[in-house]
Amino acid sequence: MLQLADSHPEVFAFFRLGYHVVRRSVRYWAGLSSDLVIEQTLMRTMKTTGGLTRGRGMAESQRTQWLLSMPACSTVNAAMQKLTEADYVTSDQHKDATPARQSRDYKDTRSLLDYLQHRNPFEHDSSLQSIGTGVIAESTVNADKAKEVGPKIIQSMARKNVSDFTFKKKDRVVTMDSKSCAEIDGQSLPFDPQLFIQRLLTVAREISENLANIFKYELCNRPPALFTTLHVASPMIFVHC
Repeated sequence: MLQLADSHPEVFAFFRLGYHVVRRSVRYWAGLSSDLVIEQTLMRTMKTTGGLTRGRGMAESQRTQWLLSMPACSTVNAAMQKLTEADYVTSDQHKDATPARQSRDYKDTRSLLDYLQHRNPFEHDSSLQSIGTGVIAESTVNADKAKEVGPKIIQSMARKNVSDFTFKKKDRVVTMDSKSCAEIDGQSLPFDPQLFIQRLLTVAREISENLANIFKYELCNRPPALFTTLHVASPMIFVHC
């Protein structure tokens, strides 16, 4: 593609004029690449009512007959619209510029800003944290150094036979999910957070008939970053919202 201007100047000229996209309407910003147009037109008609996947079959003769009949079907469709005086047109306005879309985008932006206000990822804290859950990673987690860990693994594979090389667990990237553990009697034991939540809910049903009171509290499998005095791998606790 970098040599397109020299190798095929006529194709390059068409690209510069915008002929690499397909326009099904005269609206602004309505140009789509050819593969998207195929998905929206040809593939859509194949999978909707009357298409090949709705009982017609996918044999070669059936595909050929279906494709060759499309121009005739388009002519009949245009004639029916003219007869019924029904014209399906679209507005010249882009859908992202409509008041409804702008209002929704503004609401989503405010929600994101409010979310980040309570979970600011730009605070002066060197610890690795999850923005979504507020979990503080342990010192063994190195997911933020994946770009450094990957080349080291590649270098260790150099000049070695494929059958003789083995990947070691200590060399791979350690994520926060792989360190789901609870500290019991001084020992760090792995546990399943989902199973733990199910057991706690079973106990909650026995001690309280109204589960609505139980769900007034946020169920956390690890203390969020706001509670820095608690250890990240502590057992599951209830934190008041």
